[in-house]
Order: sequence, then C-alpha cells, then structure tokens
Amino acid sequence: MQEFICKNCKNHFVGKYCNNCGEKIHNENDKRISILFADVFHFVTHFEGTLLTSLKTIILHPGKFSEDYCNGVRKKYFKPLSLFLMLIILYLLFPIFEGLNMRLFYHTSHELYGSFAQKKVSALMTAKNMDWAQVSEAFHAKGEKVSKFLLFIILPVMASLSWLLAFKKRKYYYDHFIYVTENTSFLLLWGFLVLPIIMLFLRLIFGINFLQGDKITGPVVLAGMLIFSFISAKRFFKFSIWYCIIYSIIYLGLLVLFIQNIYKFILFYLTIIQL
Repeated sequence: MQEFICKNCKNHFVGKYCNNCGEKIHNENDKRISILFADVFHFVTHFEGTLLTSLKTIILHPGKFSEDYCNGVRKKYFKPLSLFLMLIILYLLFPIFEGLNMRLFYHTSHELYGSFAQKKVSALMTAKNMDWAQVSEAFHAKGEKVSKFLLFIILPVMASLSWLLAFKKRKYYYDHFIYVTENTSFLLLWGFLVLPIIMLFLRLIFGINFLQGDKITGPVVLAGMLIFSFISAKRFFKFSIWYCIIYSIIYLGLLVLFIQNIYKFILFYLTIIQL
C-alpha cells in the first residue's frame, strides 16, 4: 500500500487518514465546488438537529439533558457550554430585558456596596472630567458587554453549592456542573429570550408595557425557575418530593443572592475600571 506523509504533522502513514493527527489525504476530487456545499449542508443539518433536540429536551423534560449527558448519551445533544454560550450571544444580540445588567443608579443605591460604588463614580467623574449623565451612559454601554460574558462565573459557583446541597448523592462535581449549566441555560432561555417575546406580544394586544421594572417580570422568572428546578432535580438527583422542594428553594435562593450581591458587585467593579 502507498505510504503518505501527513502535511499537518509530517507523520508517515498508510491509508486515507493520518494515524497521528487524523488529517485526511486530499486529492483533486476534494476540490470540487460541490464539496463546499456538502460541508455547509452537513453543518446546518447537524447544527439544527442537535440544537433543536437540546432546547426541546430542556424545555419539555427538565433534567433529562443533564441526566443523559452525564450518562454518556451525548451525540444527539449540543455540548452544554456551547449551548450556554450561544444563549448568551442571543441575549447579547436581542437585549429586550436589561436583566443581569443594571443601570449605574442601581449600583450606587445598592444596600451592600452602594457607598463604595458612589466613591468610585465620584473619583471617575473627577479624573475624567465627566458629569453623571456621561458616566452613566458610558457605564451602561460597557456593562452590557461585560455582564453577558460574566455570566460564566455563575456556573462553577452554583455547581459547588449544588454539590453541597446534594452531597449524599455522591455525584461528581462534573455532574453538578452540567446540571447547573442546564438550569442556567433555562434561566437565559426563559427569563431573557422567551418571556420578553411573550410580553412584547401581550403589549401589542393589550397596550400595557410589561417590560418596565422587575415587579412583574421578576416573580414570573423566579416562578418559572422554581418549577424547572423542582422537576429537573427530581429527574436528575432522584430526590424525594419534599427534598426536591427544599433543594429547589435553597438553590434558587442562593442563586438570587449570588446574582444580586456578588455577581453585580463584580460587574460594577469590572465595568467601572474600564471607563
């Protein structure tokens, strides 16, 4: 059989693929334009198939995505972190709700770190010779970008808390990380993509602006998350009903406390130092 030299790693091998790096041997037939369209078709069908399957599973069967993925059923699903990143990008492209990003006023009036925020803003205004309106506008523009990608810190923190809450189940930290990724993906999907669309639709019908403030949207988001957490915990951890209720309430409470205090403080600090 003919021996080839891999153009990628210079390995000597026999066959169509390098046994060292997996690079394929290409010939003149691989330069047909139809090959390019075949690659595009494969990408689109594979992308749509795994993405839609993942989203459908998360919405209709909470916890099954994590259960399957941790048990080795992965081929039909989008990778958890890739799915999470995609939802963040969608949230970034269509920011109907400010959600996990806040205007500067909310930071400076925060109960825990408001005084610290006021000092940082005053120092910035003096150093940059800017007024409140200018700083606020610049802060919001920068914060929109920082807040979306800062969401990744939620995953390891909540995975650690989930591991503590479900310690008796003796699951790996990896399992909790996948489970938390599914839960947080649902938070993005429900709270910042699906719900805003529903409320915009209701606004067109009834003429009421449901998008102002958190008095309506906050409880609706939390209610959806509580139901999702209960069902997903029941399926993934095999908890009793009562422990599912306890786990879901504590998990969601810790998530809210983390986002409202630690996450938003980090968001404020990282945003203000970049202005």
